[in-house]
Amino acid sequence: MASRDLTGYRLGWEKERMREKQALRNRHERAMTQARVAGEHLKQKYGCRVFLYGSIIDEERFLDHSDIDMAISDLGVEVDFWVVYSEVMKILHPFGFDLVELERIEAEVRDHILQKGVEV
Repeated sequence: MASRDLTGYRLGWEKERMREKQALRNRHERAMTQARVAGEHLKQKYGCRVFLYGSIIDEERFLDHSDIDMAISDLGVEVDFWVVYSEVMKILHPFGFDLVELERIEAEVRDHILQKGVEV
């Protein structure tokens, strides 16, 4: 195969790679927007603190299979966690997500989220 034939393949491959990178950037932007909306909803309705952590806070690590990791704090004992969970699920759809209460997880994980996470 002549080198000019390979050049066409390389250009096509590079164009596809750039398209995929843009699609990932767009997906990350949509996920961040929806995560912020969910966080603001929880803060306003329940007065809790909301943190994002994991790949959602690092665009380079947020891939096509990544979900949204969210932690909440100071929810209040009278609030049903599963009601909150279902509200978040509706806001974040179609993204998968993990929602944890900081008061109910291991101290090491909680400390990591508080140090590395981003408060909404």
